[in-house]
Amino acid sequence: FKFKLEKVDNTERIFMSGNEAVSAGAIKAGCKFFAAYPMTPASSILHTMAAFEKSYNIVVKHTEDEIAAINMAIGASYAGARSMVATSGGGFSLMVEGFGLAAQTETPIVVVEAQRPGPATGMATHSGQGDLRFVLHASTDEFPRIVIAPGDVDQCYYKTIEAFNLAEKYQLPVVVLTDKYLGESYISTEEFKNDGIVIDRGLVLTEQDLEKMEEYKRYKVTESGVSPRALPGTKGGEHVASSYEHDEEGFEREEEEVRIAMHDKRFRKMEQASRGIKNPAVIGNGYSDITVVSWGSTKGPILDAIKMLEEDVIFANFLQIIYMSPFPSEQVEEVLSLARRTIIIENNKTSQ
Repeated sequence: FKFKLEKVDNTERIFMSGNEAVSAGAIKAGCKFFAAYPMTPASSILHTMAAFEKSYNIVVKHTEDEIAAINMAIGASYAGARSMVATSGGGFSLMVEGFGLAAQTETPIVVVEAQRPGPATGMATHSGQGDLRFVLHASTDEFPRIVIAPGDVDQCYYKTIEAFNLAEKYQLPVVVLTDKYLGESYISTEEFKNDGIVIDRGLVLTEQDLEKMEEYKRYKVTESGVSPRALPGTKGGEHVASSYEHDEEGFEREEEEVRIAMHDKRFRKMEQASRGIKNPAVIGNGYSDITVVSWGSTKGPILDAIKMLEEDVIFANFLQIIYMSPFPSEQVEEVLSLARRTIIIENNKTSQ
């Protein structure tokens, strides 16, 4: 196969993998602590973050296991640093108890879960999409979490930045769900545009804010479900952060009315998030012959297939679902109601 390189235009382009884009997004978002135990296909996130550790003043820890990784990251986030961990399904299994600790203490954290086929060790160097239900429901009891599934390198960058904003805005864990194919494939794309990027640290109180309060309650019951957050060391912001169910001040409590009030408070965050998060528009004509619905790394092959179908005068549109939680029910319902024929594509056995 003979080839030659030609300069086609003057557009600045970058060549990178999904994992490198996740790392770049985390750095741009202001991530200052990253912990991971190497597990394919998330390992190159650790390698990339370590390579830029000194350039961007980040603490990068290669921990002894995934349990240590998530607990270190929770501690760093509690102290005020934007924190992230990255692993695959097997490693996330070990993180689940810590994942619940972040939810109970309402500590923001970003978890990258890069899927590969399982169960157990599975197929370490292959791609899959079998962990969706796992990350949606991984917990003891129930608690809210946001799950974002980017579909290409650009979304890996921008949605990782958004993940940090959402984690701090709603004070909960956010999962960025990727896979081997997306994370380790390289692609040429346009240079990322950072003009509109906003960093939202959420409801973090200053010393001046605390001086105006008669009493500071870290877990104050609010209409939005989001309580005022004081970082350790802020004068007037002393509080208890307990892994047990607790009252507004953080003290362990087991009365039914306290439990119900705190449980309801935490879940009201998802009501707020549902109104604030918008799924992207359908690609193509809503009245096409075929409507393809999918999520994650299948985006690229689907867009290629749609072009191939057009050569046979078959027209299709594409609904990519990015937000698995909160799920964009109204938009999906609207798109499916207009669909003539629907094809759902995802890389797992049970159509999760």
